[in-house]
Amino acid sequence: LQRSALELIDAHVTLDGIDYASLKTSRQFQNFVDIARRLPDIDGASVGDAFWINLYNAMVLHATVVLGPPDDTPEARTAFFGGATGATYEVAGHVLSLDDVEHALLRRSPAGDARSFTEDDARRRTFAPTLARSFDNRIHFALNCGASSCPPVKLFRDESLDEDLAAAARAFVGSEVSVSGSTVTASKLFLWYGSDFGEDVPRAIAALGAGTPSGDAVASLLEGGDVDLAFADYDWSPNDASSV
Repeated sequence: LQRSALELIDAHVTLDGIDYASLKTSRQFQNFVDIARRLPDIDGASVGDAFWINLYNAMVLHATVVLGPPDDTPEARTAFFGGATGATYEVAGHVLSLDDVEHALLRRSPAGDARSFTEDDARRRTFAPTLARSFDNRIHFALNCGASSCPPVKLFRDESLDEDLAAAARAFVGSEVSVSGSTVTASKLFLWYGSDFGEDVPRAIAALGAGTPSGDAVASLLEGGDVDLAFADYDWSPNDASSV
């Protein structure tokens, strides 16, 4: 699956986004679809977080090609990511939506989140090793939901996941965070998932982006006192390079 996903990325992901027009009719896409049909039979206890990240990004590509991107409304996005539109895969004998992969598995089913697995959900048993791992907030910079403001699509590997996530976080902070006066303007990912980054989001941004101009600017600002945190508008338009 990961090799097939890499072929998709190499052939159809550009600096401008994803070329869905060529992706839809490509050999790489058909090969990926054929391999995805084997997902019901995998061992759900044996996969690492790189598998789930790559699966999420591939599911978005697949669903966008087949169903089209969701309309720019909260209701349409909820239906798309929650699986109501059919954007689901069967993995290890269980149906999973994009929300299941992101929130229930990669975010480890946080308490109080309606997208988490309930305590009696049978999927908790099948995917217990994933749920038992520590949560890594850097996954937010690895998941691409198909919107223009999302992090870019890349392939992740378990053997280099820590380094890959660190690089993804630095790149995201470097491109999506700016400092003007005492104000830090960041992606709304830091607003929507603020609790994933702890009580001091600016300090988390500085740590994640250490070594980048934006991250170091936030760190310098924190040394001087109070920081005002603002959030940029999120561009939900599709990351479709076909029309660029």
